[in-house]
Amino acid sequence: MERIYPRFIVIHHTAGFDSSALTIDGYHRARGFGVEVSSPAGLVKEYVKRGFKKTQAGVMVSIGYHYLIRAAGDVEKGRPDFVRGAHCTALGMNFKSIGIALTGNFDSVDNPDGRKGHKAPTSAQISSLRALLAHLIKIYQIPESCILRHKDVKGAATRCPGDRFWLGPGNYGILT
Repeated sequence: MERIYPRFIVIHHTAGFDSSALTIDGYHRARGFGVEVSSPAGLVKEYVKRGFKKTQAGVMVSIGYHYLIRAAGDVEKGRPDFVRGAHCTALGMNFKSIGIALTGNFDSVDNPDGRKGHKAPTSAQISSLRALLAHLIKIYQIPESCILRHKDVKGAATRCPGDRFWLGPGNYGILT
Protein backbone atom coordinates (compact mmCIF):
# COMPACT_ATOMS: atom_id res chain seq x y z
CA MET A 1 0.00 0.00 0.00
CA GLU A 2 1.37 3.38 -1.01
CA ARG A 3 1.47 5.83 1.89
CA ILE A 4 0.72 9.51 1.41
CA TYR A 5 2.03 12.58 3.14
CA PRO A 6 -0.80 15.12 3.06
CA ARG A 7 -0.08 18.62 1.77
CA PHE A 8 -3.70 19.75 1.41
CA ILE A 9 -7.02 19.38 3.20
CA VAL A 10 -10.21 19.14 1.15
CA ILE A 11 -13.57 19.82 2.81
CA HIS A 12 -16.80 18.16 1.70
CA HIS A 13 -20.40 17.62 2.72
CA THR A 14 -21.84 14.11 2.50
CA ALA A 15 -24.88 15.39 0.54
CA GLY A 16 -27.12 13.31 2.78
CA PHE A 17 -28.42 12.67 6.23
CA ASP A 18 -26.38 12.46 9.41
CA SER A 19 -24.84 8.97 9.12
CA SER A 20 -21.94 7.24 10.79
CA ALA A 21 -18.56 6.61 9.19
CA LEU A 22 -19.38 2.90 9.14
CA THR A 23 -22.65 3.54 7.26
CA ILE A 24 -20.86 5.72 4.70
CA ASP A 25 -18.19 3.02 4.46
CA GLY A 26 -20.93 0.66 3.25
CA TYR A 27 -22.09 3.15 0.59
CA HIS A 28 -18.55 3.68 -0.60
CA ARG A 29 -17.79 -0.06 -0.58
CA ALA A 30 -20.67 -0.54 -3.04
CA ARG A 31 -18.97 2.03 -5.30
CA GLY A 32 -15.63 0.17 -5.16
CA PHE A 33 -13.72 2.68 -3.03
CA GLY A 34 -12.15 0.12 -0.68
CA VAL A 35 -8.51 -0.05 0.30
CA GLU A 36 -6.99 -2.80 2.41
CA VAL A 37 -5.04 -1.69 5.47
CA SER A 38 -2.72 -4.37 6.80
CA SER A 39 -0.58 -2.47 9.30
CA PRO A 40 0.10 -1.38 11.93
CA ALA A 41 -1.56 -4.26 13.76
CA GLY A 42 -3.05 -2.02 16.47
CA LEU A 43 -4.74 0.16 13.86
CA VAL A 44 -6.16 -2.87 12.03
CA LYS A 45 -7.52 -4.17 15.34
CA GLU A 46 -9.11 -0.77 16.09
CA TYR A 47 -10.91 -0.66 12.72
CA VAL A 48 -12.13 -4.26 13.03
CA LYS A 49 -13.44 -3.46 16.52
CA ARG A 50 -15.30 -0.44 15.08
CA GLY A 51 -17.06 -2.77 12.61
CA PHE A 52 -15.04 -2.36 9.42
CA LYS A 53 -14.74 -5.48 7.26
CA LYS A 54 -11.95 -7.81 8.33
CA THR A 55 -9.88 -9.35 5.55
CA GLN A 56 -7.30 -12.11 5.56
CA ALA A 57 -4.47 -9.55 5.55
CA GLY A 58 -6.05 -6.78 7.63
CA VAL A 59 -9.16 -4.63 7.25
CA MET A 60 -11.03 -3.11 4.31
CA VAL A 61 -11.70 0.61 4.69
CA SER A 62 -13.99 1.96 1.97
CA ILE A 63 -15.11 5.34 3.29
CA GLY A 64 -13.39 7.82 1.00
CA TYR A 65 -12.90 10.53 3.64
CA HIS A 66 -10.27 10.56 6.36
CA TYR A 67 -12.58 12.27 8.86
CA LEU A 68 -16.33 12.64 9.22
CA ILE A 69 -17.94 15.33 11.36
CA ARG A 70 -21.44 14.46 12.52
CA ALA A 71 -24.26 16.96 13.18
CA ALA A 72 -23.63 16.94 16.94
CA GLY A 73 -19.96 17.75 16.32
CA ASP A 74 -18.60 14.25 16.91
CA VAL A 75 -15.52 13.54 14.79
CA GLU A 76 -15.29 9.99 13.45
CA LYS A 77 -12.16 8.60 11.87
CA GLY A 78 -12.50 7.42 8.29
CA ARG A 79 -9.42 6.28 6.40
CA PRO A 80 -6.10 6.46 8.19
CA ASP A 81 -4.29 9.72 7.35
CA PHE A 82 -1.49 7.88 5.54
CA VAL A 83 -3.86 6.08 3.15
CA ARG A 84 -4.83 7.65 -0.19
CA GLY A 85 -8.31 9.08 -0.15
CA ALA A 86 -11.30 8.50 -2.41
CA HIS A 87 -12.82 11.96 -2.12
CA CYS A 88 -11.35 14.21 -4.86
CA THR A 89 -9.75 13.03 -8.09
CA ALA A 90 -9.12 16.56 -9.42
CA LEU A 91 -5.42 17.53 -9.36
CA GLY A 92 -4.62 14.11 -7.86
CA MET A 93 -5.89 15.28 -4.47
CA ASN A 94 -6.64 11.72 -3.34
CA PHE A 95 -2.87 11.18 -3.25
CA LYS A 96 -1.89 14.39 -1.47
CA SER A 97 -4.74 15.51 0.77
CA ILE A 98 -6.81 14.65 3.77
CA GLY A 99 -10.54 14.62 3.09
CA ILE A 100 -12.91 15.89 5.75
CA ALA A 101 -16.67 15.56 5.28
CA LEU A 102 -19.43 17.15 7.30
CA THR A 103 -22.71 15.25 7.31
CA GLY A 104 -25.58 17.10 5.67
CA ASN A 105 -26.40 18.60 2.30
CA PHE A 106 -25.52 22.30 2.24
CA ASP A 107 -26.52 22.98 -1.36
CA SER A 108 -29.62 25.16 -1.78
CA VAL A 109 -30.27 23.78 -5.29
CA ASP A 110 -29.99 20.09 -4.40
CA ASN A 111 -31.51 20.39 -0.92
CA PRO A 112 -33.77 23.46 -0.82
CA ASP A 113 -36.04 22.22 1.98
CA GLY A 114 -33.89 19.84 4.06
CA ARG A 115 -35.32 16.60 2.67
CA LYS A 116 -31.79 15.38 1.88
CA GLY A 117 -30.16 16.11 5.21
CA HIS A 118 -29.64 19.21 7.33
CA LYS A 119 -29.32 22.30 5.14
CA ALA A 120 -26.35 24.05 6.76
CA PRO A 121 -23.46 23.02 8.96
CA THR A 122 -24.35 23.02 12.63
CA SER A 123 -22.43 25.24 15.02
CA ALA A 124 -21.08 22.04 16.62
CA GLN A 125 -19.78 20.87 13.22
CA ILE A 126 -18.04 24.20 12.58
CA SER A 127 -16.46 24.17 16.03
CA SER A 128 -15.22 20.59 15.56
CA LEU A 129 -14.01 21.39 12.04
CA ARG A 130 -11.95 24.32 13.27
CA ALA A 131 -10.40 22.21 16.04
CA LEU A 132 -9.65 19.35 13.65
CA LEU A 133 -8.12 21.71 11.08
CA ALA A 134 -5.90 23.30 13.73
CA HIS A 135 -4.75 19.83 14.81
CA LEU A 136 -4.00 18.67 11.24
CA ILE A 137 -2.25 21.94 10.34
CA LYS A 138 0.04 21.51 13.33
CA ILE A 139 0.83 17.84 12.67
CA TYR A 140 1.36 18.07 8.91
CA GLN A 141 2.51 21.69 8.64
CA ILE A 142 -0.22 22.42 6.08
CA PRO A 143 -0.60 26.14 5.39
CA GLU A 144 -4.12 27.49 5.83
CA SER A 145 -4.01 28.47 2.14
CA CYS A 146 -3.95 24.74 1.32
CA ILE A 147 -7.34 24.11 2.94
CA LEU A 148 -9.82 23.92 0.10
CA ARG A 149 -13.49 23.29 -0.38
CA HIS A 150 -14.01 20.47 -2.86
CA LYS A 151 -15.51 22.90 -5.39
CA ASP A 152 -12.40 25.12 -5.15
CA VAL A 153 -10.06 22.38 -6.38
CA LYS A 154 -9.24 23.22 -9.99
CA GLY A 155 -10.94 20.71 -12.27
CA ALA A 156 -13.43 19.46 -9.69
CA ALA A 157 -16.87 19.54 -11.33
CA THR A 158 -18.93 19.81 -8.16
CA ARG A 159 -20.87 22.23 -5.97
CA CYS A 160 -19.66 20.41 -2.83
CA PRO A 161 -19.83 21.43 -0.01
CA GLY A 162 -22.70 23.59 -1.21
CA ASP A 163 -23.46 27.29 -1.10
CA ARG A 164 -24.63 27.12 2.53
CA PHE A 165 -21.12 26.17 3.66
CA TRP A 166 -19.90 29.71 4.10
CA LEU A 167 -16.34 29.03 5.19
CA GLY A 168 -13.83 29.38 2.40
CA PRO A 169 -10.12 29.97 1.90
CA GLY A 170 -8.77 32.29 4.57
CA ASN A 171 -12.05 32.18 6.52
CA TYR A 172 -11.54 29.19 8.84
CA GLY A 173 -10.45 31.27 11.84
CA ILE A 174 -7.71 28.84 12.73
CA LEU A 175 -4.70 31.09 12.88
CA THR A 176 -6.48 34.04 14.50
